[in-house]
Amino acid sequence: MTLSEPTRKFAFDFRMLSILLLLAVVPLLVVTWWLFTNYQNAYLERSGANLAAAADMTFGHINSYLQHQIIETAAITEVPVLREVIKKGNADLAGNLDQVRKAIPALAARWRSLDARSPEVAAILHNPASDFLRRYASVHRSYRTVMVTDFLGRTVAANEKTTDYYQADKDWWRETYGDGRRGTVYIGDAGYDDSTGVYSMELAQPFVDPGGGVIGALKVVIDVQDIHSLIGSVRAADGATAALIRAKGTVVSAPGYSGRDTRTFPGTLELLTAREKGRRYFVGSETPPRVYGLAERSLQELYPHLNWIMTLSAPVQEIQAPLVELRRHLVVLVLVIVLLTVAAALLLSRVESAPVVPEDPHLERL
Repeated sequence: MTLSEPTRKFAFDFRMLSILLLLAVVPLLVVTWWLFTNYQNAYLERSGANLAAAADMTFGHINSYLQHQIIETAAITEVPVLREVIKKGNADLAGNLDQVRKAIPALAARWRSLDARSPEVAAILHNPASDFLRRYASVHRSYRTVMVTDFLGRTVAANEKTTDYYQADKDWWRETYGDGRRGTVYIGDAGYDDSTGVYSMELAQPFVDPGGGVIGALKVVIDVQDIHSLIGSVRAADGATAALIRAKGTVVSAPGYSGRDTRTFPGTLELLTAREKGRRYFVGSETPPRVYGLAERSLQELYPHLNWIMTLSAPVQEIQAPLVELRRHLVVLVLVIVLLTVAAALLLSRVESAPVVPEDPHLERL
């Protein structure tokens, strides 16, 4: 009698299973890595677009601030007491003009050496118009110097003693006077003002006679601390910071920079290149790399002397940090699953079921 071999339950082939798992896991990890890399690039693109949108918003805030200053100073030019002091200063134009023109350089040469109590200076600083300007400056704390000139550029009122008496040889005065008919608004670049000891910018408005013609000019030296506060208050995701820089690379306002800082802003050349090519965002080449977003418009389009670039940037590492962490967790998860599967296969492969016909030593003798 021949007995059939006892049948056994299915047993795992550990070696084959391990090989198949490795063949499956390696492509899975490679594909996962490739997918995450592509998604990271797309995520950077999206972050750059968001930074560009935030730069546009910040640009709008700065423009609104400057427009507010223009409207504010335009209102000053309509104050009767200021127009009266200009009218009084222009009254001597009806006299001997040669004598008037000779007197200007004589007083201008002595101006800086004159004490505030000297008759010439006191006549300017202690009149109703100057009293008004001092009260006005005390309310508008960002206005450091407020001064008024007549038709010839002579200072006729100011909240404090100015550095110079004669203003008609200054760029701001010439541009404000313009063609002498309607004049123009002047906004100068920000810089350190030695006379006031603050980082400031100049804004000037013409006084225009109702019948036509510029009769005088107003200049206000504005502390740009408000712009610093605006730039510093910008909050965006992924540790983004705002910066207002000049096209030549120096900084108007940015975290970590002062008014006298002459350092070139990192990525300036790439910012200029991107602006020329119409790109709104890009990844900088510096180490560590940052993503930059640019405002669509330039302030120079609105204000000829403000060749400023508005940009927001964020570190690539911080932008990609959640994706890197997710990729790391996914890789670890896949490896853990593989190890657990291999361990389970190894364990199950050692377990065999009992034979269908129980083994009996007597049967072996038969």
